[in-house]
Amino acid sequence: MIPPKPNPAAEKMYSISVCQSRTERILFERVPEILHGKDPSFTPPFPNSVAKYLEAKSAYQRQHGNIRGFIARKDGEVCGRIAAITNRTHNQYHQDTLGFFGFFASKNDPAIAKTLFDAAAAWLSEQGCTAMRGPYNPSINDDCGLLTEGFEGIPFIAMPWNPVYYEALFTGNGLIPIRDLYAFMLDMTAGVPERIRKITQRMRERSGWTIRGLRMNRLKEELAILHRLYNCTLDRNWGFVPVTLEDFMASADEFRAIADPEMIVFGEKNGQVSAFAVAFPNFNEILLQVKFTPRWLRLLHILWLMKTHRYYGQRLAVLGIAPEARDHGLSAVLFAEQYERASQRYQVSEVSWIEANNGEIMRGAEMMHGRKYRTYRIFERPLP
Repeated sequence: MIPPKPNPAAEKMYSISVCQSRTERILFERVPEILHGKDPSFTPPFPNSVAKYLEAKSAYQRQHGNIRGFIARKDGEVCGRIAAITNRTHNQYHQDTLGFFGFFASKNDPAIAKTLFDAAAAWLSEQGCTAMRGPYNPSINDDCGLLTEGFEGIPFIAMPWNPVYYEALFTGNGLIPIRDLYAFMLDMTAGVPERIRKITQRMRERSGWTIRGLRMNRLKEELAILHRLYNCTLDRNWGFVPVTLEDFMASADEFRAIADPEMIVFGEKNGQVSAFAVAFPNFNEILLQVKFTPRWLRLLHILWLMKTHRYYGQRLAVLGIAPEARDHGLSAVLFAEQYERASQRYQVSEVSWIEANNGEIMRGAEMMHGRKYRTYRIFERPLP
């Protein structure tokens, strides 16, 4: 019997491996840079900021669930990654059985994407999950969503970026869009419209609210206030999951390193803080500059740039009003105050992410010369 001739095409198989060692975790972090590093919009992550999530003793895995990282290879060459994520905090809060996926990266190859999504789905099914939702990196309180509109330019701090073909890879693997999130771009050089300035000034005078910046010399106390306000003001948001005080306190050092205290403002009345707005300088401007720096030198380069770089833009990430202070125009007052302060320091400001049904914030952004310029999308797929 004559044996069949070898089929070179059949030998080009895809393999999938689980990240277990430190070397594999670092490689997992590097996959998007390997695939997309030459794209002008690609911005590398802060060193170890992704790999740390895969560690068994990471803050996320201690408090919220498990993360299983997968790397796909074709003929031994890295061609994609994905993380399958359980989040018991979400499922306990929402009485749900959802699983999640995130940190997706792939070549423009449907077979690779299928290998990745099937690996994540299989592991989540083993954990008892009935559907998988994402991309979450790794939760709704971190950067999340797939960029589907507005691919030009670098992303803003804690916002994702991906090539245009990712959406076809998602939908081609049974992932269904379930929620859109928007980003607005504001021109800081235009100034607050005079009519808006007069209206918000009258609101502030009549209400008795005072606006103050963050006190860095009392950071732990201020973080405790932010923690309380975050959980009581954003609980109406779709998919909301409370943030623990430990999460906030664990971020104190990072917060101190990048925060601009004048851009984090509180609304206060009779000694009670009932509103807040948080904006950060766009740290990705620094990360972009170290893209071609050898990895072993990047941290030093970043630290030097943190002392010398002048930021062009900021991102307004959160604006919240406590229940007792709602419906009194305080959101407009905070928005105008934050814009006024930012216009003294930055050329542009991104307001994101905004749920598609949040008409109040979108109208506020438009009144401040803003335009919707990016769309992010959350997907879901049932699991067997």
